[in-house]
Amino acid sequence: MSSIKGKKILILGGNALTIDIVNAAHALGLYTIVTDWNTPDKSPAKLVADEYWMDSLSDIENLKRKIEAHHVSGIITGFSDSYLPYYARLCKVANLPCYATEEVFEQTLDKAQFKQLCQAYDVPVVPEYNADTFTPAKLSPSNRVIIKPVDNSGSRGIVICDNPKEWQVQLAYSKSFSASGHVLIEQYMECDDISFEYKIQDGEIILSSICDRYIYKTAHFGSVTKELIYPSNYTDRYLREVNDRVIAMFKAMHLQNGVLFMQAFADNEGFYFYEMGYRLSGGRHFIFTENQNNSNAAKELCHFAVTGSMADYSLKERNNPNFKDLCCQISILCKGDTTIYSIKGLEELRSLSQIIDLTTYYHPGETVGKEGTTAQIFARVHIVVRTQKELTSIKQHIFQTLSVQDKFGNQLIIKTL
Repeated sequence: MSSIKGKKILILGGNALTIDIVNAAHALGLYTIVTDWNTPDKSPAKLVADEYWMDSLSDIENLKRKIEAHHVSGIITGFSDSYLPYYARLCKVANLPCYATEEVFEQTLDKAQFKQLCQAYDVPVVPEYNADTFTPAKLSPSNRVIIKPVDNSGSRGIVICDNPKEWQVQLAYSKSFSASGHVLIEQYMECDDISFEYKIQDGEIILSSICDRYIYKTAHFGSVTKELIYPSNYTDRYLREVNDRVIAMFKAMHLQNGVLFMQAFADNEGFYFYEMGYRLSGGRHFIFTENQNNSNAAKELCHFAVTGSMADYSLKERNNPNFKDLCCQISILCKGDTTIYSIKGLEELRSLSQIIDLTTYYHPGETVGKEGTTAQIFARVHIVVRTQKELTSIKQHIFQTLSVQDKFGNQLIIKTL
């Protein structure tokens, strides 16, 4: 670590989640610079960085000049799919380490291309319908479909359709979130949901964590994660049935370094993948992997940015998806499109030994984002306990203690227990 202390790292994008990257870089002794086109009040990672720039991520030539003038040693981005192409281009022109090419990012970002890739390597996927031949007349509450833009993330543009009369409106709505104007039409899955994190070190693919995802479903505008529980109930079965095929797929893509996440449904018949991201996940799995296995993907990506190496230790030796403790991340959801007036209970919750991290994304005076998207998440709470009984008790205490209200005294938190 001493060899990288004091080196400068440029962080692309400054949203609230990016504060995790700033903190990870500081833990390694790096000097942090955050850049995007937003002012610090709308780009909060700038407020905790050592320095910030007001340069657009698309202004590649200007950023290249500043990287050289300021002797920046590495570049990183984190939680937004849309930033990945700029990250790849900037690394290329600045001749700095990048864990993937722009072409590989494009293949993994596009949901349709991802499904084709899975099918080529016998990795199971969610059944889908041909958008050109689909017959909406068959739609009903017992025969629903989910429409999603092929090239967006954060649950934006995803809608559930069960009424033929609403088909055209909802199809147009979903397409409006796609830069290419294309959508996937998939079978609506009524089964369990799982998230996986893989790490890649010098071509070796390592399964780092598996968690069960519990979803808050809106009536028509998609869904958002309300809870993650590690390790997954499906861990052993997944390792037996699917893991080797997934690793073979990523090896065939010649992935060399980085971190990725995948999401799948599961039932008694099998697993059905539907999405991946070749980046850090908003699920922030690294908080638990560091607690359980002393391996933090945010720190490892920062290390890669300035050295070209994920770590000075073996990721395979440290990472084990069978956590020794019961770990749970709760997403505190608030009613969409509401303005926060007061927040109470945060400090009391942060004092509890079972809560290892509590991060909020809104302050009084700010408006919560759209229902059914990740912008609806007010806070994420990370809990480590030994038993299910202890977990149930601490979750109940969280919802009894935390209060988020509007100016009329109305409670904005959605109780998702």
